[in-house]
Amino acid sequence: MLNSKFQSISKSLASQISTCKAFYFTFFLVLINGNLNSKPYQQESDEEIFNRKIQNAQGVALDDFTLNIAKSFLNRPYKAHTLEGNTTEKLVVNLRDFDCSTFVETCIAMGLTYRKNDISFDKFKSYLKRLRYYNKGTIKGYDSRIHYFSDWLYTHAQDGLLEDITPSMGGVEWRKNINFMSTHWNKYPFANNASLQEKIQKVEEKISNQSFTYIPKSKVKSIENQFLNGDIIGITTNIDGLDMTHEGFAIRLQDKRVYLLHASSDFKRVMVTDKPLAEYLAKNKSQTGIMVSRLK
Repeated sequence: MLNSKFQSISKSLASQISTCKAFYFTFFLVLINGNLNSKPYQQESDEEIFNRKIQNAQGVALDDFTLNIAKSFLNRPYKAHTLEGNTTEKLVVNLRDFDCSTFVETCIAMGLTYRKNDISFDKFKSYLKRLRYYNKGTIKGYDSRIHYFSDWLYTHAQDGLLEDITPSMGGVEWRKNINFMSTHWNKYPFANNASLQEKIQKVEEKISNQSFTYIPKSKVKSIENQFLNGDIIGITTNIDGLDMTHEGFAIRLQDKRVYLLHASSDFKRVMVTDKPLAEYLAKNKSQTGIMVSRLK
């Protein structure tokens, strides 16, 4: 009887080993096939990455499609100052690594090409330029780029790309003296002459005179039911002279809670926060709340 049990166990074990070998052999073939038929990510051109992401993304609504694009970049590297490498201002396209703002802009620009049913790399670049620069994407030097997130939100609410839904979610009035760039020129080496600095100071004065609303972080959990997947979240700060320090997309997980999908400077990659948005904000003393916008 003992021998019979041993034989039964041996057969079961052999079957499991065989199944395991089959699994890994199949996985190995898939891996080889993938490597033979596609380039490593870093060797693909931006246009090739764009085409692949667009073809693989699913979603009927613009918000869903944009969020699916964002999820497809999970674990891509974080890279700070991705727009600061050129002495002459020009459109930077980089689909390999992101900071928090280029991640959001890139995903939205891809979503907008989908909405307009004109899915081309050139159209994507035109939307990216429109999102990043004033006057619907007119590049006229460093000061033509939108540097402050609150002004980015205001600009695109005015031109019809976005809707600021913070007031309808229970936002309260928020005013702040914005002057971080003009009091930290050393952090902005391309703002290197008096004429350019004066133009940026005028933008800061304009923002300072505008009235916004924000949702204090203590209230975020109580309004979670109002978020939609793909809502754009800007995180306000108590740092002097600065409006926002971070941005990303709202994403609702299986526990029904709202999390942040973002390019994380702490973890150096695109990821979903390990805690819901409300708890993520609560643990950071410099973060005061959020502004929320939605694609039109």
